[in-house]
Amino acid sequence: MKIFSLLTIIPLFYLSFVCKGQTYTHFYYLDERLKPVKEYGSVITAKGLNDAGFFRLDYFSKRVGNLFLSNHFVDSSLKIQQGMSTGFYTNGRMETSGNYLNNQKDGLWQSWYDNGRKKDLTIYQNGKANITAKFGYHEKGAIGSYSFTDTRPDTFTETNYDEKGIITSEVFFTSQTGIYKRYDSGNVKIDSVYSREGWETTFPGEQSGWIRYLQKNLNANIPVTDGAPDGTYQVIVKFIVAKDGSISNVMPETKWGYGMEMEVMRIMSFCPKWKPAIQYGRNVNACRRQPITFIVETVQPKQKEKESGFN
Repeated sequence: MKIFSLLTIIPLFYLSFVCKGQTYTHFYYLDERLKPVKEYGSVITAKGLNDAGFFRLDYFSKRVGNLFLSNHFVDSSLKIQQGMSTGFYTNGRMETSGNYLNNQKDGLWQSWYDNGRKKDLTIYQNGKANITAKFGYHEKGAIGSYSFTDTRPDTFTETNYDEKGIITSEVFFTSQTGIYKRYDSGNVKIDSVYSREGWETTFPGEQSGWIRYLQKNLNANIPVTDGAPDGTYQVIVKFIVAKDGSISNVMPETKWGYGMEMEVMRIMSFCPKWKPAIQYGRNVNACRRQPITFIVETVQPKQKEKESGFN
């Protein structure tokens, strides 16, 4: 199968950027957009040195202290990005890796999830993506989906698997016209589809609309009333959004207690219809996991200031 042959011809590799004997010669202070600022206003410290004919710049978070990005440039002016670029998660795992040629992505670029599983890979030429493969996984690590896009003949294929590795659906596109196959208990249903358009289900008004809904309906004091210790609690609920946007099968995945899961279930019970998920231009049922965070923090009363004057 294409998925396994493609994985085997592209080996995972690991790079070590901080070698013994190497000393940084240049220091830069940057804001969150990687723009130069004064040291006191910076959130990122970038450290540079000459490296095999290029100038390497390593970016460190001042808050966490970890290396999260390493780029190569032609020289210390930082005008032309050339050579390897690598990003890292806070746990030290590699997030992205690829090459720049004259400020444009070139050749193979790869990315991984924070657990180390391959996320996607893309082959670029002159800054344009020609071939892209993407990978999805079930919770226990089994491959859940694989897609392959080739822009030159304008083709797209996608295969989905259940947790046992059995194919559940396939789609084959040339331009915007495709054949969609669904497998169910040995039966095959074939449909013609005429759009690659698709997006995930969202709350009306998207993130800002969801925040307004929580502000209006969520009782954030529930864990305080029920005696929860100080801390940050992220409640996660899972539910189904049907083709018409209605929700069902709401189930909590967390068990913090102190009334938090019950409160989230309560507000979900009268939640308005969501925008349904779109796949290949058609509404489809979709599973959604939604986090809601409660913060419990004891506020210490201010000590009464002594009144000035004589006793």
